[in-house]
Amino acid sequence: MPIRLDAIRGFSLIEVMIVLALTGLLMGVVATNLTEGPVLRESAREVLASLRHARSSAIMSQKQTRWIMDTSNKSFQVEGLKQERKLSTAIELKLHTAASEVLANNRGAIRFFPDGSSTGGSVDVTYKGQTYKVNVEWVTGRVSIE
Repeated sequence: MPIRLDAIRGFSLIEVMIVLALTGLLMGVVATNLTEGPVLRESAREVLASLRHARSSAIMSQKQTRWIMDTSNKSFQVEGLKQERKLSTAIELKLHTAASEVLANNRGAIRFFPDGSSTGGSVDVTYKGQTYKVNVEWVTGRVSIE
C-alpha cells in the first residue's frame, strides 16, 4: 500500500516548544533537589572538621581549647583563632553542651582537654527538615557524624 505524503504529519512548533518548556522545568526541579543534600552535608562536615581541629589543637598545645558556636548568626570558631566560620543562613543549628559551657543565650562551647577528652556535646545541623548530628564524646573526645 503506498504512503500518501499529505498523510505524514510532524510536530507543530507549539508542541515542540511546550515539550522544551516542560523539560526545562523538570531539569530545574531535579537540579534544586540535588543541591539541597550537599548544603546540609557540607555544613555538617565543616562543623565536624572544626571540632576535630579544636581537639587536635588541645592535644598538640597541651592546653585546654574551646570550640565556640553562636547559633543566632550561624558561626563557630576555635578559641584563639581569628578565623570565624559562617554557615548558610538556611541552615538551622542547635548546640547541646554542658551547662558550664553555656556562654550566653545563643552561644556555647565544647571544651577539649590536653589528653583528648572533652566536656562532650553535640551539634544538630538541620536543613529543610533533614538533620545531621555531630557528636563529641566526653570521655574520648571523639568527633563523629550521625
